Amino acid sequence: MTQTPPAASTRRILAATGLALAVALAVLVTAVLPAEYGIDPLGTGNALGLTALAGTSEGDSLSVDIDPTLAGATPDQVGPLVQDTFTVELRPYEGVEYKYRLEQGSSLVYAWTASSKVAFDFHGEPDGAPPRYSESYGKGDAASAQGVFVAPTPGIHGWFWENPGAGRVTITLTTSGFYTASTEYRDGERHERSFGPAR
Repeated sequence: MTQTPPAASTRRILAATGLALAVALAVLVTAVLPAEYGIDPLGTGNALGLTALAGTSEGDSLSVDIDPTLAGATPDQVGPLVQDTFTVELRPYEGVEYKYRLEQGSSLVYAWTASSKVAFDFHGEPDGAPPRYSESYGKGDAASAQGVFVAPTPGIHGWFWENPGAGRVTITLTTSGFYTASTEYRDGERHERSFGPAR
């Protein structure tokens, strides 16, 4: 059987609760607001040096400085943002290579699709590298891929695709980024294209 507490006991609980709320409010106004937010309505935070913890002094507005190199995945890019779409049809067992001129740190957003699975090698040729030298970023067999690439070195970076089957395959590559030129290698020929500002 539950017993009802005496009235004196109830008054003590209410008094203790009220005292705890008053102390919490006093700590909030005198210490927490000045130290955390730079809000000092009583002037106690300034007197105790707590407003310095918030990075503000009395009368300052609250502001945050953001390092732009930490705000995103890559720092500000140099040059205009450009876009490109490259479509090619490969005969059976034929290959093609398509690369972009990127400076170190320049980024490229890409997506490519093929009408059927192709062999691919995503790689780059750094400036000043020996002939036929390349660095592979990924290879395999797929019908599509997409992602964001940031050039680790200045040079040309892109894809080699090969049709491994007996039928024709159409590949479409769409990109947007900070590149200045593209180069297509096919059937022993080289075709270059320069890019201006995006329209």
